[in-house]
Amino acid sequence: MEVYLEVTYLINALMILLTFELLCYLLNIQMSQKELLKYVLTYNLSVLFLYIDFFDGFLLLYDLLLSVFYFKKLTYIYYPLYLFIYISLLSFLSWILPSAVIFQSVLIVEGIHFISLLIIGILCLLIFYFYISFCQHKIHSDEYVDVKIENHQCLGFIDNGNKVFYKGYPVIFMSKEFLGEYQKIDRILIETANQKEWIDLIMIDDIEINHQLLHHVYVGVMSSHEYDCILNSQLLGGLL
Repeated sequence: MEVYLEVTYLINALMILLTFELLCYLLNIQMSQKELLKYVLTYNLSVLFLYIDFFDGFLLLYDLLLSVFYFKKLTYIYYPLYLFIYISLLSFLSWILPSAVIFQSVLIVEGIHFISLLIIGILCLLIFYFYISFCQHKIHSDEYVDVKIENHQCLGFIDNGNKVFYKGYPVIFMSKEFLGEYQKIDRILIETANQKEWIDLIMIDDIEINHQLLHHVYVGVMSSHEYDCILNSQLLGGLL
């Protein structure tokens, strides 16, 4: 039976795209189009490894290494969820497409059936629609949560654009006035909308965010007074 390599590649790319969109639902995070495209292209390179006979499970190991590269300390959250969603979609599509088989964690398509592709198309449109609605809701909703350090309390703004990490851990930012005296452990260079600047970095032993107690959190000291606290959306694996 003829193997449709182009269809195989496109369907697996679509599966990876749907996997990351569903991952955003579960972790309550938003990924940009650029990030989604990057993940789809690099994770879907695994299809090319079908021509190289390594060992069973090699593609899952490849995905794990990519996850460590992209998500670092949060791999323990992202990778199991990625596997769960991806394998669920893989099993569902292998059932929908009667001429498809699963080989090395990749769906190999050996035939094209209009009804099956129509069902897959409707499923994709539904997920795309809800993902776009989800992103619009996050953009227009007030992203504020309670933040408490010792006896000081404020509202923290969840900034989806905050992608600052230090040693693989997400960094939050706090106003110098809110922190008071502090002990600097390092200086880091950050890029804001207007300029690049060096800021002091400190570590807070205990901080309560959205009623969740976190330990040893890296904090950048802001000179701006617009917000008391700017949170990183990747805290708690994006579960804020």
